[in-house]
Amino acid sequence: MVVFPFLTNGQLPYMFRDTSIVVMHGNKRLQNPWASGMNTPIFAEIDLNGDSKLDLIEFDAPSFRVNPFLNLAQANQSSYIYAPEYRSKFPTDLEGWVRTFDYDFDGDMDLFSYYGGGISMYRNDYSAGTGLFFTQISNSIQTHYGGFQTNIYASRVNAPALSDLDNDGDMDILAFSISGSWVEHHESFSMDSTGNPSQIKFHYIPVCWGYFVLANNSNVAQLPPVLPTCPLIAADPYRAYFDEEKEGSNEGSQLYNSNKSMRHAGSSLVVYDNDGDGDKDVLNGDILGSNLLFLENCGTPDSAWICAQDSTFPSYDVPAFMLDVAGPHYFDGNNDGKKDLIVANFFPTGEDYNNVIFYENSTNNQTNVFNHKTNRWLVDDMIEVGTGAHPVFFDVDQDGKLDLLIGNDFYFDSANAIAKVAYYRNISVGAKAEYTLITDDYASLSSYLLSAIYLTFGDLNGDGDSDMIVGHSDGSLIYFQNLAGVGNPCNFVLSQANYQSIDIGDNAVPQLVDVNRDGKLDLLIGERAGVLNYYENTGTSASPIFSFVSNNFGGVNVAKGGSFAGFSAPILFEKQGNYELLVGSLSGYIYHFGNIDGNLSGTFTLLDSMFQNIYEPQLAVPAMADVDGDSAFDLVVGSLSGGVVLYTQDQTLSINAEEDENVFFKLYPNPVQMNLILSFEKESSNRKVIEITDITGRLIYTIQSNRQQVNVDVSKWNAGTYLCRVRDSKRTFTQKFIKN
Repeated sequence: MVVFPFLTNGQLPYMFRDTSIVVMHGNKRLQNPWASGMNTPIFAEIDLNGDSKLDLIEFDAPSFRVNPFLNLAQANQSSYIYAPEYRSKFPTDLEGWVRTFDYDFDGDMDLFSYYGGGISMYRNDYSAGTGLFFTQISNSIQTHYGGFQTNIYASRVNAPALSDLDNDGDMDILAFSISGSWVEHHESFSMDSTGNPSQIKFHYIPVCWGYFVLANNSNVAQLPPVLPTCPLIAADPYRAYFDEEKEGSNEGSQLYNSNKSMRHAGSSLVVYDNDGDGDKDVLNGDILGSNLLFLENCGTPDSAWICAQDSTFPSYDVPAFMLDVAGPHYFDGNNDGKKDLIVANFFPTGEDYNNVIFYENSTNNQTNVFNHKTNRWLVDDMIEVGTGAHPVFFDVDQDGKLDLLIGNDFYFDSANAIAKVAYYRNISVGAKAEYTLITDDYASLSSYLLSAIYLTFGDLNGDGDSDMIVGHSDGSLIYFQNLAGVGNPCNFVLSQANYQSIDIGDNAVPQLVDVNRDGKLDLLIGERAGVLNYYENTGTSASPIFSFVSNNFGGVNVAKGGSFAGFSAPILFEKQGNYELLVGSLSGYIYHFGNIDGNLSGTFTLLDSMFQNIYEPQLAVPAMADVDGDSAFDLVVGSLSGGVVLYTQDQTLSINAEEDENVFFKLYPNPVQMNLILSFEKESSNRKVIEITDITGRLIYTIQSNRQQVNVDVSKWNAGTYLCRVRDSKRTFTQKFIKN
């Protein structure tokens, strides 16, 4: 039974992201353990906090999630720190992919993404007053196609390249055509026509850029033997491969006819000057192959001509391969002043573990020689368990401290997608947890060839130790008996597959809990459809018989908008003697229900469909325990991207300053929008040091004062949670406050 107080005074808690709990992998302390994982990372550089250093965002397309990382800019290190407080600064309708480029050349990276068959565009209007702030300029960038104007075509799975191709001081766009096999060039003429790069003025250059198309069955370019004339291609782009003299020849007809059938979707384009000759070369990852294709430009900045290729780039080192699509990036990832090559999984059906390949630039930005360093850049500093993360707390080694077990949907494999369970042992010496990875395949569950593993524990045979139930994708349960004996580290052995013939359909998410308070463990089971199943134990504690009661328990349904999928993940827990219910969901929100006791056959009261505003898309799976040692519950929430996020309760928000003798100042209003007031007992000659940090510990404000009241203008600060620490010669006290 999960029993935790919300707060000492019974108020609803405020929960915030906590990155302070230590997680170890061997002797390595993870830098960003609670950063939610990465499955399909698309990276883009941007200055998040106005310190003139390029930070990083990671966009995970399947979950529409933006993960920001502050760059500490430590020389020769990848010193990125997870900074979730900046998530709210980004538009909520991003999808498909993201790109950043300073299109107006004002020093701030602007933001671009897919939208409705085109490219949406957000201007970065950062200021000291607003912090990071985006203004949508257009949800469809227009271009002139000869005599008419239309949007530049893009799709969710075709990421364009943004660059000043002709070096004239404005942004040009390269994007695959609607066929997906040749590249369109949309040149900006804003500098030519107005002298201002911020004007959105594009025209289509009616040739196939670079004079190449992709082969129809591999990520390889078809290059003409000589530079072709490449006539207008509005009617049929593939005629660009032969001029009037070749039209009747066998060579031209064969190439034309074969290319007419080329149709595919799924590519990620990047352009950069690989050899320092002033024109832009190309990197392309593509659904047509797992390779990374490099295309050398032997033309000029104004007229590209692809003359050579490396289809296993970088063939001089370890070639970059990524199932299904290799997504290239070119930026300085280790703060050595040289831009590196980062290749990440671009498609949600591809690699979900070894999915960010880092190549260090060993020369400079003019010659660019890339040396392979790791296949798990950034993700190696996170709790990351492949696709899906399904956490549960349980004392595995029976040392009195709750450990963290994390099941998953699977680790991607080209032959089999197999689920495992990662075991993080709690090795703390005090009340605050500290975790270390013991194994990524607890109880050798991978040997059972399951997918979508969810665990729950309870004594099912009356021998005093806890047994294990495994729910999985086919909707059935598996029973593992614990043979260890009371007080010994658990030893689970398969006892019964298809346990008691229970089958709820798809994706069984079980919880063993005494639902009807008769002293026996019952089964509550979430499922793909988003409803809850209740099986009452009509047997005994030592010999349970789980009898079906309802597949619509409490009227709970977390499927959104009539969807057939909700993926309910329940936690029934006790608050001040009464049951309440949290249910994770596919949407990323956690639902909160009450009115449960005495109403098991009725409809529960929905208290909140966005519990604590927690949003971890997609497939939020919560687990509850006291992680930080304050005797109040905390939540670890897993998601589809394979990582977990920790939320702890903000106990200090419940403190009444007049009742706590240690508090020697008042802080109000809280939450605050404009001016924060710190009120002290009296003016004195005893100078106080006031420090305000964000929840990551970064110092935001400091002052020394002996005044009775100090006003702090917070109107220009980012929304989020802050810590205000005040110390004098005798004492120190810290209070938290929220900036709206």
